[in-house]
Amino acid sequence: MTPTEMYNKYVPDRKPYEKRAEDIASISLPYLIRKDGSTGTKGMENAPAQSFNGRLINNLTAKMGMALLPPSTSSFRLKPDAEALLQLFGGDEDQLAQMYADLSIKTDAINSEVENQQIRSSLFDVIRQLVGVGSVVVEKLSKKGVVIYPLKSFVVRLDSKGNPYEMCINETLSVLPEGLEQKEEKDEYELYTLLVMDKETKSWTMTQEIDGEMIGDEATYKDYDALPFRYFGWTWMIGDDYHRPFAEDYYSDMEQANKLAKLNTEGAVIAAKSLILVNQRGGRTRKSDIVDAPNGEVIDGREEDISAFQFNKNYDFQTSNEREAMIKQELKSAFLDSGSVTRDAERVTAEEIRIQAQQLESSTLAGIYSKMALDWQKWIIHQVMKELKIKFETIDVNVLTGLDALGRSQEAQKQDAFVQRLVAVEMKHWLKESELITRWASFDGINTANLVKTPNEVKQEMAQAQQQAQDQQMAMSGAESAGKAGGEQAIANLQQ
Repeated sequence: MTPTEMYNKYVPDRKPYEKRAEDIASISLPYLIRKDGSTGTKGMENAPAQSFNGRLINNLTAKMGMALLPPSTSSFRLKPDAEALLQLFGGDEDQLAQMYADLSIKTDAINSEVENQQIRSSLFDVIRQLVGVGSVVVEKLSKKGVVIYPLKSFVVRLDSKGNPYEMCINETLSVLPEGLEQKEEKDEYELYTLLVMDKETKSWTMTQEIDGEMIGDEATYKDYDALPFRYFGWTWMIGDDYHRPFAEDYYSDMEQANKLAKLNTEGAVIAAKSLILVNQRGGRTRKSDIVDAPNGEVIDGREEDISAFQFNKNYDFQTSNEREAMIKQELKSAFLDSGSVTRDAERVTAEEIRIQAQQLESSTLAGIYSKMALDWQKWIIHQVMKELKIKFETIDVNVLTGLDALGRSQEAQKQDAFVQRLVAVEMKHWLKESELITRWASFDGINTANLVKTPNEVKQEMAQAQQQAQDQQMAMSGAESAGKAGGEQAIANLQQ
């Protein structure tokens, strides 16, 4: 099938998931998915009756985004294979120190590139789509960050494990890609990108089409990790064509919260309305006198003819208020909106991020953080490494993500306690100081290049210090001998 044919064929399978996402968006964040025919210029006629549901989604998005790509610490570690290092360098401490310094330099370069390409802000949009819509496709542009394709921009076919083996993405372009000329100039062009996996070799091929015309050459990628496109989903069950959003699990409560908020708000508006009732027909007080009289004026009338409007529904609304408060409390617990350990600051500690990640992992999210750490972090880090041409030719280096990477603070505390214990029993001489420094630097992600001396430099300085001490000792001994000889000669002269 051509890209257009494949896209049009599987669009009907996507419709139920679109409807589900539209229902969630209508009571939380309407911009998560647009209904057919809706544009950004359309007014907010059907806005939610509250902002609570939207705040829940944004809160969970912020927590997951901060844990996956924290702004003040590295979200990953480059860990070399210990056996390969031993075989390659043996016991050469200088080469080992140089290797770890090189890892620190490359880790800094990767983190800097992630910041320069503003990948963190895109990650928040990806998570928001997963929480509220369920499925999203991301494209990594070379050194230009990522592009996010929402649910209505693609179709996907999943295997028996929920992994994609075919994807087709639809884009509306106002400017054609470089090197492509169309016979007919248009204000907009429809670009279709088809991605298909070979089930035997696991390689992927990419073909593109604009207005029924195939463009460019067919591109081939050795595996899914090498593909610049990535499909992400939240919850998948056997038989589903797409993944389901996290918010679907709590849609009933979110819908009730929206209805109760609307009911209580409208009731409060009615109850707060100020009306003065005048019995003008059967009484002696005229309405015009009440309306025109300034404050404190004395007019003709009877108090019995005048009354104020009272709603008298306070007890009834107490029940709905209590129900709304209970539902909101349950939703806050489900979306982890119970106060964060992370401070509102530009720089937060790795320990705060680690605790927050553990909170995500041990909550009702049931491992989605670990899944995102594996799918998103490893993929984006490998893509950035490929762009920076970072390779390790002689040894294998693993990229550790998730809690494995954020557990450095706890490792540092254990190491500090171990060192203090050895010092307390006067066994400090058992420690290898060069290895101790290397580990401390790796815990905090510090670049040690040109900062920490190599073991050979330390040995040379220690040898020079010992030589200087010996020279000084010899000079002092010579001076002492000369002084002693001079004193003995002086005594002999006096005796004569």
